[in-house]
Amino acid sequence: MNKDINIVLTSAETVLTAVGFTAGLGRVQKGSDAIYTFPWKKLGAVSKSESSAGAAGQYTITPGLLAADTDYSFYLTQVVSGKIITERITFTSGATAPATADVVCDAWRVVINAHVNSGRLAVTAGGTTTLTLLASSVDNYNLTAQEISLAGIVQNQAPIAPVGRGADLLAEGIVDAFPDFGLPATLPLAGVSYSEYTFELMAPKGNGGFNEQTSDQAVLLKVYADESDAVNWALLDGVIDTIIDGSITASGLLGSDV
Repeated sequence: MNKDINIVLTSAETVLTAVGFTAGLGRVQKGSDAIYTFPWKKLGAVSKSESSAGAAGQYTITPGLLAADTDYSFYLTQVVSGKIITERITFTSGATAPATADVVCDAWRVVINAHVNSGRLAVTAGGTTTLTLLASSVDNYNLTAQEISLAGIVQNQAPIAPVGRGADLLAEGIVDAFPDFGLPATLPLAGVSYSEYTFELMAPKGNGGFNEQTSDQAVLLKVYADESDAVNWALLDGVIDTIIDGSITASGLLGSDV
């Protein structure tokens, strides 16, 4: 399979006419320039993925029976700065049992905040007679807490990975394949959300064989559309919907002999 073709549309380029069909040719435009075209008959499936903010994992941990000379412990695991970090969060009662559950939880919060201040963990520890743990951002959505003893652990919010964020696309190495002459290629912007529109094409590549005929190979055309201008993005998204559901105007699909 060929390398993906990536096109990054800025907010100004995410408009109604950015993707369309004329005379049987699909085209992607940046501004007034049609930078990539393909025959309608070479198009297979079309799919889309809109951005999603994601959600950080959240837990509530409750101490068990309050007793003397008892360890109240659990493991807390996160990926921080690309490293998997596991810390044992523990409090040991003395010869006298804790008077209330918040004594245990306060001790847990002290230990956790010390790890946060040292950069070992990225969580917010709250609550009173319970301990609530919220990952500091969706970048830390893989928060997990594992019980050792005497603690009830409830997951209040399942972690959900974010989708379509500019920072993640940058990390994946997404670069616009068609930069203007003499200018750097368009890159996704950190802090911006993008929809991903995928067109599965059969594109000619190379020649050879009988009479030097070209051969078609599968290629994915991926258009990343900046969602900052909600009105224009919705108009473009509506065009993609007509392509996906087959309701696109038939006259635009006729006439190509490519």
